[in-house]
Amino acid sequence: MEPWILKKESKCFNCGQTATQVIEIYPNQAFVKCSNCGATRYYIIKNTYIDDENIIESEKNKKMLYENWLLEKDAECYNCKKYYTQDILITIAGMYVRCRNCGFMRSYRFSMMDTGGIN
Repeated sequence: MEPWILKKESKCFNCGQTATQVIEIYPNQAFVKCSNCGATRYYIIKNTYIDDENIIESEKNKKMLYENWLLEKDAECYNCKKYYTQDILITIAGMYVRCRNCGFMRSYRFSMMDTGGIN
């Protein structure tokens, strides 16, 4: 299965520079890597379920140490197999991917960070 590759201009959590953050999402893991310093956040799958309550809506405005990112990707859903918009919320603590059609949710939790040699 091909990963989803997304990009977001944002201040890096490691080097503090505004740079392109490259986001790779796989069915069982995800990465966010700074194009400036190479620092990478690793997320691993926590669970999958049908989200009737839309957790992204309740989580997206919570204040965290870093800005929450709300992204979208039109892609085939892993559950309903329809090509539909997938909402993606990335926070310091986790990542959520939810199909707007069927509510299928993949929840990832932050696992570790590699600073890319910059401390």
